Amino acid sequence: MRRRKKAPLLIGIILAVVLVGGMLFIAVDKLFFTDDEPVEVTRVDSQQQFIELLAKHAQQIQDEEGILTSITLAQAILESDWGNSGLATEGRNLFGIKGRYQNDSVTMPTQEYQNDTWITVDADFRKYPTWFESLDDHAKLFLKGTSWDKNKYRSVVQAKDYKVAANALQKSGYATDPEYATKLIELIEQRNLEAYDEIYDPIISLKPMQETGSAILTKDTAIWSTPPRTKKAEKVNNLAKYGTEKLEIVQEMQLKNDTWYQIKDAGKILGWVNKDVIRIKTL
Repeated sequence: MRRRKKAPLLIGIILAVVLVGGMLFIAVDKLFFTDDEPVEVTRVDSQQQFIELLAKHAQQIQDEEGILTSITLAQAILESDWGNSGLATEGRNLFGIKGRYQNDSVTMPTQEYQNDTWITVDADFRKYPTWFESLDDHAKLFLKGTSWDKNKYRSVVQAKDYKVAANALQKSGYATDPEYATKLIELIEQRNLEAYDEIYDPIISLKPMQETGSAILTKDTAIWSTPPRTKKAEKVNNLAKYGTEKLEIVQEMQLKNDTWYQIKDAGKILGWVNKDVIRIKTL
């Protein structure tokens, strides 16, 4: 008697396994991956990134020279199209300052407002190594003025309010656009750029003390000339240098978010330290 072949049966079993597996996959897919399930997508705000990239350097300029950060940022945004213009990418020139920088320039087409109409002309613009040199050169222009008028932008530098500064720019003839001041003000208000003008923390209180203390050696024991985020603050020493030596605490300054102590050693004022890095011992 000849034995019946098992191949058809084996093929049938394989097909059944494949079919069941496929149905199981579909069931799992429907269970865990529904069509209407929300997907979280992280979006990068490139415009805010541009602001944050320039803000700290612009605030440093404000600290040293008085030019409002909001004005610097708004001009950079408006004149460079958020850093995307050909001049900003090829010449790292954010403000359209013409001429040469360290004997380097780039020729670009530009629009000028003449006789009540816009015209396009080619001009040589300064080419910078980075955007930060462009910020510095922009500040220098405001501080030194032009060859024919040293005080041309004095009212801009002295302004303490962004609207006053924007209108002073318009009046000084900085740009030929008759709506220049309005555009700057709108940008500042739309992106809340005036918040960057607050480069110092307000001093809530300042009072004398008569205490002694010793250092708590943490990772940040810097001694400052005046507390950080107050005017002309800079690191002048390190508390760790004094080890467990007793130090006099002669003043307390309460800022918006921190408390600082002014310390003294052997009759000499050392500077200011955060209250968290010194342990007080009452005299």
